[in-house]
Amino acid sequence: MAILVTGGLGYIGSHTVVELLNHDFEVVIVDDMSNSEKFILENIENLTGKKPVFYPFDLKRKELLSQVFDAFQIEGCINFAAYKAVGESQEKPIDYYENNLFTLINI
Repeated sequence: MAILVTGGLGYIGSHTVVELLNHDFEVVIVDDMSNSEKFILENIENLTGKKPVFYPFDLKRKELLSQVFDAFQIEGCINFAAYKAVGESQEKPIDYYENNLFTLINI
């Protein structure tokens, strides 16, 4: 059973990935790296001894997300791929709307 974790290299997402791997789930991460670093993937592997599958792309790219669903039997999804800064969301509401709603629709 594969679990898709979007935003899986962020702070909360990466901790969730570690717990899933420690409980023997297959984990597929999609993260555009806009709020994370590649070394987090290595840290996850060092902590768990397991390497999750990782795709570095923006979830607004529906065609790439479709390829992930075609390649894996995804039985669950935990979505952490969202913008979350309150002040910025008031300054750039359309950016937040596009990212947070359209990526969820694509999933």
